[in-house]
Amino acid sequence: MDVVYFIVLVGVLIFVHELGHFACAKFFGVRVLTFSLGFGPRLVGFTRGGTEYVLAAFPLGGYVRMLGESPYDDVREEDRGRSFAEQALYKRVIIVCAGPAMNLAFPLVLFFVVFLGDATATPAVIGTVFPDRPADGVLEPGDRVVRADGDDVHTFYQLARIIHANPEQPIELVIERDGERRTVTVTPALARSARPLGLYDEVGRVGIKPHHPLAVIGVMSPSSPAASARLRTFDRIIAAGGVPIERWIDLELPIGRNRGGMVPLTYMRPTRVESALGGLVELEIYEPHVATLTPEPGPGDGLTRAGLEPVDLYVSQVTARASGEDAGIRPGDRLVMLDDRPIRLWATFVEDVEARPDEVHELVWRRGDQLVTRRYRLRAARAASGEGDDQRVVVAHATTGEPLGALAHWRPTSLDAAIPNPSPIGYAVEQSLRITAELVELTVFSVVRLFQGELSVDSVGGVIQVFEATSTAAREGALNYLSLMAFISINLGLINLLPIPMLDGGHLAFFFVEAVARRPVSTRARELASLVGLVVLVLLMVLAFKNDLERQWPRIEEMLEAE
Repeated sequence: MDVVYFIVLVGVLIFVHELGHFACAKFFGVRVLTFSLGFGPRLVGFTRGGTEYVLAAFPLGGYVRMLGESPYDDVREEDRGRSFAEQALYKRVIIVCAGPAMNLAFPLVLFFVVFLGDATATPAVIGTVFPDRPADGVLEPGDRVVRADGDDVHTFYQLARIIHANPEQPIELVIERDGERRTVTVTPALARSARPLGLYDEVGRVGIKPHHPLAVIGVMSPSSPAASARLRTFDRIIAAGGVPIERWIDLELPIGRNRGGMVPLTYMRPTRVESALGGLVELEIYEPHVATLTPEPGPGDGLTRAGLEPVDLYVSQVTARASGEDAGIRPGDRLVMLDDRPIRLWATFVEDVEARPDEVHELVWRRGDQLVTRRYRLRAARAASGEGDDQRVVVAHATTGEPLGALAHWRPTSLDAAIPNPSPIGYAVEQSLRITAELVELTVFSVVRLFQGELSVDSVGGVIQVFEATSTAAREGALNYLSLMAFISINLGLINLLPIPMLDGGHLAFFFVEAVARRPVSTRARELASLVGLVVLVLLMVLAFKNDLERQWPRIEEMLEAE
């Protein structure tokens, strides 16, 4: 079945490419002799309107053969004016460009279909506000934004788009908070959004996310009311005072506004299962518990008086050490300061470490009621996970630089219930234009970086890599398959524009010389250039095949050893 997916993907892209040449040639009255999908022996075909339509044996290519395209074509008297060579230069340029243009336009249709499937969207509700960012002190978790910069806002995407487009420009926001509407102003900071190949976008950011931390608690002190109620860090509260609890902000009413009254709690506690599946996996299960919490009386936030805070800055895991000396930090410790600056959020802690990688830092953490201070070399390490970026910090010895372990936290989040996409067609059009433009830019810079030597030739892939990518995308679903088809279509269109004889870009180069010299390039020069172009293409295919084979060789070795 994987072969079928591959043939369909390649066949569709070749058909789209050749259809561009064919349609423009017909439009300008050029006689098309052959429209072929594939090369080699003819499998099936028919002739209509003077054009032979062919399906050939080898699907990795195709061609449109026009009368007069070759200098050796015999043009009969009745076909005068219908040969390719007789057309004005601008018409020939359009006919040649039409193939790559179709490959660059086709992704707009594919991505439109992909994003049209996004029938729901995340509402414009603030889940997290980053400290020391423009939104800090202006917006609060739970705020719903209804207008931004004079436009109605329904989804978080709409809000983010307005913020990104207005760096260092004040934006007036109308928000709903506690059932009331109020107007606030926030000025996005100018930030760089990193992209592959050293590219970046300059965008506005205010430091917000739609993700709400779940009601997983950190116990601030062993002498706090929370500890007296036998609550522990990493417990997840699911009910308080008989009210179901999901997010951290849901604790505000039953506990945050409490003035010393008793609150019954139901919570889940992660409990490690020893030797799970015979020791094959590390497994924790949630066990239900109940408790009675009585915050200390007095003014201020009841959660603080109860000794509770979000679990974000509590270390949940310290990986195995590379030496006998450990990192000092243990699971359950709470990060407090980095270089005499309070740590207010794990994400900003990682950002600060990223800004000064492998430098010596003074790190302060709290264990129980005691503060511990050590000096380490720190380095951020991000790994993709099912829930986004797994942000870890590698701890190394301050003097020797020897790794001592890696710190991780656990901060599960949730999103507000999705709402219907208020403008599915507009959203799909906008996204298809944006993604296509970004992929075109990325592909162009990939070629540039390759010629600059900043991108290894080992990254060049061929048919085998495309086949594997197609198989993977097809198994992941139709939308991933269409997205891959769009990406390969962009690559096909741009590669064909390279000034290599035998490709469309080579023909355009000949036309450019013809426009400058005011006469066609000689047949002899075309033949020599085509020979050089053929050699270049063969070398590129050999390089791509070599790279594909090297990627597959470990798997081939395993198969041979299994035999």
